[in-house]
Amino acid sequence: MPVHDLRHTAASIAVSSGANVKALQRMLGHKSAAMTLDTYADLFDSDLMNVAIAINAKIPYFKVPEIEVTK
Repeated sequence: MPVHDLRHTAASIAVSSGANVKALQRMLGHKSAAMTLDTYADLFDSDLMNVAIAINAKIPYFKVPEIEVTK
């Protein structure tokens, strides 16, 4: 396995473990978080549902009351 593949695997594991972009940037030695995102942004896509679930847990859910429509 090429070293680059091991690096990408390490980044994947870090992302799936909840590492933020700045931590990943430092781990990989990138000059900027933008460079990290340009390279590994696709790894964060799978976490979107987890982010939505976490936000929903922190913010009370507002349920719109049902309105009866008369004709």
